[in-house]
Amino acid sequence: MKSRLPIWSLQARKMSTTTLREQKDSLRKRIRDELKQLSPREIERQSTVVTNHVLQTPAYHDAKAIAIFLSMPGKEISTRDIVLHSLDNGKAVFVPYLHPGTDSKSRVMDMLQLQDKHDFETLKPDSWGIPSLSKDSEGVRRNALGGFGISSIRDQKEPPVLDLIFVPAVAFDQSHRRLGHGKGFYDRYLEKYKNALDSSQATQQMPYLVGLALAQQNLPGKEEIPVDQSDWLIDEVITAGKTDVV
Repeated sequence: MKSRLPIWSLQARKMSTTTLREQKDSLRKRIRDELKQLSPREIERQSTVVTNHVLQTPAYHDAKAIAIFLSMPGKEISTRDIVLHSLDNGKAVFVPYLHPGTDSKSRVMDMLQLQDKHDFETLKPDSWGIPSLSKDSEGVRRNALGGFGISSIRDQKEPPVLDLIFVPAVAFDQSHRRLGHGKGFYDRYLEKYKNALDSSQATQQMPYLVGLALAQQNLPGKEEIPVDQSDWLIDEVITAGKTDVV
């Protein structure tokens, strides 16, 4: 089984922080420019293909508790049908919740549980159009790290619960490296999850990490995403094939 620890390649060790950031920003711009060419119809088509694939995977079938991102309209695979299928089939579904960190300028991501389909359907979109949990509901929502509410006030005695995490990205490469949106939310969350798992002395492993991507977000051939010591490998990337009809 592939290591879940942050990856630290020879390529990254030789690369300055500034150069690494510039390379990542350049790649993000290239991929985002490609995504702008996609029609809603094509994103819907690819989302259906990816959803059907996900529902047939053993990792999804066996998972009792999943974390999944809620999609940014027009920029990534729609996860709506995966969420609804999970809720219909009795899985515990946790979604991202961003809140202030230790200082006023930082933000932290936790995974809090959806209650049911009505709860999901009534989420309000944020400024990016992403359905989001409200602040007034955070305290009554189960945290994937244990307890209720945000992780700074969670019950430290309870172990983390996730079996599977669906991870978004701007791009993935063939070696399962991930290029995020540049905020570091998922890399920091995975490190926090690992620390919580270690401190709980639980016997379970880290959750299985699955990237969901439009075909245009999957880098071809030997092209690699530049990484540093904070970047995590993904276990599996599920994508859809390209089409001439966009």
